[in-house]
Amino acid sequence: MIYSRFGTKLTLLNKSQGAGGRISIHATAEGGDGVRDYAVTDLTADGGLGEINDTVDKLAWHVPETSAAPRGQRRRRGTL
Repeated sequence: MIYSRFGTKLTLLNKSQGAGGRISIHATAEGGDGVRDYAVTDLTADGGLGEINDTVDKLAWHVPETSAAPRGQRRRRGTL
């Protein structure tokens, strides 16, 4: 079981990597609303660091949604 550094049970969803290379975990907290980001260093586990590393390794990478049109695709003038 994975917990926040304050002892709240977490359900890990996926992971992402910032520009500086730091990995963040997207998770929901027991009794909380919404998804929050947690640094790997802010996690604790019953099985220690090995359990954290194994769990994080198995998580899927977060793929952000893009709202812009793909490059090379422009609207034609006079059309909708």
